[in-house]
Formats: sequence, C-alpha cells, structure tokens
Amino acid sequence: MRNSCLPGRRRRARAAAVAVALPLLAVLPSGPAGAARPAAKPAARGGWISQITWTSRPVAPGVTVRTGVSRSPANQVHEAIIDPKLVRIAVTHHGIIARRQATSSVARALGALVATNAGFFITAGSFGFPGVPDGLAVYDGQLESMNNGPRAALIISGGRPRIADVEAFAAVSRVRQSSYQVNGVNRIPGIVEDCGRPGSQPTSEPRQDVTCTVRSELVLFTSQFGASTPRGHGTQAVLNARGTVLSAGRQVGGKVPAGGWVIQGIGAAGAWLHRFAIRGRHLSVSARIADTAGHAIALAPGVSVGSAAPILVTGGRVAIDATAEGVTVPGDPSFGHAWASEPQPRTSAGITKSGELILVTVDGRQPGYSEGVTLAEEACLMLSLGAVSAMNLDGGGSTAMAIRGRLVSRPSDGTERADGDFVVVLP
Repeated sequence: MRNSCLPGRRRRARAAAVAVALPLLAVLPSGPAGAARPAAKPAARGGWISQITWTSRPVAPGVTVRTGVSRSPANQVHEAIIDPKLVRIAVTHHGIIARRQATSSVARALGALVATNAGFFITAGSFGFPGVPDGLAVYDGQLESMNNGPRAALIISGGRPRIADVEAFAAVSRVRQSSYQVNGVNRIPGIVEDCGRPGSQPTSEPRQDVTCTVRSELVLFTSQFGASTPRGHGTQAVLNARGTVLSAGRQVGGKVPAGGWVIQGIGAAGAWLHRFAIRGRHLSVSARIADTAGHAIALAPGVSVGSAAPILVTGGRVAIDATAEGVTVPGDPSFGHAWASEPQPRTSAGITKSGELILVTVDGRQPGYSEGVTLAEEACLMLSLGAVSAMNLDGGGSTAMAIRGRLVSRPSDGTERADGDFVVVLP
C-alpha cells in the first residue's frame, strides 16, 4: 500500500530540493519481488507537518536545536542539527552492557551537547539481560551485540554518520582445524529476540518484538558485558585476552576475564565447542559487519553502530521496507499495527544532503500536548526536514532527547525511562 507525504514547510533552502509529494511506502508489506501494492488515499493526518511552528537556538558551533509545535493534531517535536565536521558523534552504552541508564544522566556524565536514546534493548530478564541491545551494536570498534539478519543502522565511521541496512558476522576458530559461526553476542544461548535467525522456531522470518528459540548455536560474551554469564545445559569455554582457553566444560556461568571472552554453545554448536576448546590451547574470535550492498565497515577504534528498524528514507525518497525488517507480516494486518500504524512517541536519525546528522524526537501518548506519529508520518517528517536517508530508532517510553544534560522531551511514561544505548554529540 502507498500513501503520500503531504507538502510541508521546509526548514531552509537546502531542503527545497526534496520533492514535497514523494510516494510513501507505508508500513504494510509489499508484494512479490518488492512490487508495491495499489495506491491508497493520502494519509489524512499528514498535513500537520506543514503547520509546525518552529523556534531555534544554537547550542554550540556545529549544533543547532529546534523545537516544533503543531496544534492539530497536537505534537511536540525536537530536532538537533549536527555538523560532524565540528563535533564528535558516537553511539555508546557508556559502561557495562548489561545495564540500563537514563539518556539525560548519560548526557551529563559525558558532557554531551545532545543525546538521544538509540537502539532496541532487552527489558525483561526472561528474554535476556536488561539493557543489552537486541540488535546490532558496536561501541568504539567493539562488537557488543548482533542482529538477526540485516536491520537499519546508524553508522559512525571516520567521524561521519550514514544510515544503511547492516548485518554482523562472527566466528570462533581453532587454527588450521575448524571454525564455527557465532550467532549471538551477550545474550542467552537459544533465545533469539526479534526473530530472523535461520533454524529458529516458530519462524526464521524477521519478526520485530517476537522471541524465537534455536536448538544449536554459539554465543559470545565480551569483557564489557558486566554481569555473570548464564548457567545452562550447554558447553562453556573461558578465554583470556590472548585467546588462550583458561577453562572448558559445562555451562556454569561466571565472569568474563578482562579483555577476554566466555563462549557458550548448545546443541551441535556445544558439541563443537566441547571438542575444540581445550584448556591451554588457543581459540581465535573474529567479527565483521557489512551493509547489504556488500561494503565492509571496519571494526576500528572510533567506529560505532546502533541499530533499530525500519529504514524510513533512502535516496531522498520515503522507502519503508516493513516486511524485510520484521515490522509487518504479509497476510496478518494486525501484526505490528499499534507499533507501526498508530501514533506513538518516536526517535529518528537522518542524514542531509550536505552530510549533517539530524536527531528528532516526537513526544506522544499525551492527548492535547503531543499525540505522536505513525511510522509513515515519521518518514514524512524526516523528509520535510531535509533528510535524504533516515531511520526509526527505539521509541515509545524510551524516546528522549537531552540538551547539555537537560531533558527537553516529555517522556510518555511520565518519568524518564532507563534505556540501553544512546546517540551522543560531544564537543
């Protein structure tokens, strides 16, 4: 199904080159081979974007913040416009991975000019470790979480931001003997949040906010994990920073050595680990990430990646591939409806034609103050702000923006939620 972005007021001349009535792929599945479904009437709520009243203030060289207010429907929008040539941008967890923190407190601790919440994360202990990302996460060149198939990601590399669908790959190897694929980092073996892993049950297809299980896999725990690794019926190997196996045997849990790893395996993967993880011998851990165009992203210091879903804008056109990223399910119009097609608080990241990063929050679930937006409206909003590429970050009660450590958005929970990771802009 297609909707249309209704014309909206452009922030400045650079955005005028973006067409005002580009087709919008709504958050409903496309047909075979990506063919779009027949066009539908334009979204009735889309006209509010042109009615936003903006106020602007500079925060620091390279950072400008704008607040937008609309009345029908009521919405409160906060936008940070960031020049990566003048400031430093990063995605960070700020400390141990198995921990949740408020966006504003992280902003104050880091002295951030701007901070927003970033990717999806585990909230319930039954699914994993609260605070751990449930998608791809790279902090300062270290892979700390994997996704289940390609997902939208904000990539900071060489000091410049970009947005693309990205996937992580990792393996454990015994030199000149054998290697085995790693399917997860810093999560419980056998439990796959946001399905999309081959061989998982009840489905191997992408499913946002659905938990699947697998019978065989290797999971890697990093030294930044910060919690005791899980006990279970599988196999475990503890490695030091040089890759030497310190211990191997049953999955008894425990701490990860500084700079080292804990590797846990279940099923056939556990049998492989039992065979090749021998105390005193060496195992090597390798990881890489690449976008769907095949471009590798070096896991080097200063590189950071935060992922969520879905992509909103590509090449200056709205293009939401809802099915590929697990937001919707063909033949099931109820799946993801509230998440995608009803107004919600949203956090977005976008890149302009000139390479600026724009971070945007829309408060929601507060009638008369700010209702929030659908994914389709979020995409139209980002396009109206000059984004040539954009993605949806975590939203709902997680949506938060802090300027110089002060929360400027109004969380829908009534109080600020502790989130997983964050996009920060540093002097």
